[in-house]
Amino acid sequence: MNYGLLSALTLLALAPAVAAQENGDRFAGFPPINKTRPGNKSFAVLTSDVLPGLIRPKWTRAMTDLGAWPAMTRFKSDIVLVYIHWDGHRYKKLEATGEGRGLRSSDEGKSWKAFKVPPCRITPELVAVGDTLFLFDPHADGPTVRTTRNLLDWTEAKQVYEPGFNLWGIVYDAGTKKFWCAPHAIPRKPTDPPRQIRLITSTDGVKWQTVSTILKAANMSESTLRVLADGTMRVMIRRKYGRDHDVATAGPPYTEWKIDTRPEIVEGEHLFEVGGQVFLASRANLAGKPQAKEVPDLFDKRKSYSMVYRVDAECRLTPWAVMDSMGDCSYPFLVETPTEVLCAYYSQHQDRVCKVYLCGYDKTEFLKGRR
Repeated sequence: MNYGLLSALTLLALAPAVAAQENGDRFAGFPPINKTRPGNKSFAVLTSDVLPGLIRPKWTRAMTDLGAWPAMTRFKSDIVLVYIHWDGHRYKKLEATGEGRGLRSSDEGKSWKAFKVPPCRITPELVAVGDTLFLFDPHADGPTVRTTRNLLDWTEAKQVYEPGFNLWGIVYDAGTKKFWCAPHAIPRKPTDPPRQIRLITSTDGVKWQTVSTILKAANMSESTLRVLADGTMRVMIRRKYGRDHDVATAGPPYTEWKIDTRPEIVEGEHLFEVGGQVFLASRANLAGKPQAKEVPDLFDKRKSYSMVYRVDAECRLTPWAVMDSMGDCSYPFLVETPTEVLCAYYSQHQDRVCKVYLCGYDKTEFLKGRR
């Protein structure tokens, strides 16, 4: 391959966007928006506006006119963002197709190009390992995986675990050289397993084995995990429709779990390491808090917004950063760049429909903490 020619062609392709950015258009090279609706603010005051003292993005931009549940990760020299083309929990409303869609950036989020995402039933879980990107369709009707090395050619879908479990929060741990996941079961028919959280593992991302059952309860849902340097594993567990969450802790072989119940909801949560610190990005809500009276109901009366928490060694949460968000929203993903922390999420704060957003925090300010 002629890498000199490839580099020249890449620079040529990026030249219009780079020139436009130098002339003051920060979003040159971003996807076109406001084609199907004007992009008007849903309400004068957003839910996230009423929270003082937290880090806020220096810029925010809709990536779509419609979309929900984004996932974002680094893959080789690119940043990859995928989402499902739904109007949030209203699903196939308006022009929604229900298909997975993808965007990639080769310049640290300054410009984006579309790429084709294989068929998937819900937004995929993305896990990059070396030169391979694993795209898990975590749907409980039968979770599958595909892989690619170039975002163009994908392997055929292979079923990876038993039906009835949603493979949420899949991670690859370099220390154990294994994939880990704490999938949740949500029964839809009598033959499905009851609500529970398991721990499962894989050496290749395709063949998964059950390690243990972490917890069984009536409102178990999305869970995300982290393997610490000493081998200790911690799992953050959503308590659906509650006002708290659980933290499960175990050491190898991960069969005996200590469960602690903690304040604050976590929903759609994932853990991220940025600048040597650990953060959890999640939905939050104002229900029952004094600030709730300042904002209108838009989605489910809980007055939801999106939040980034700093996570300490014991998995205690400190409110850290917010983004423009309200209504049917959240499921944020963080990616670190040399100068910024990028956050992809979805929100209903424009036009009262769900759109995927990207915002950028100043990295120095983000790592320094709350004002």
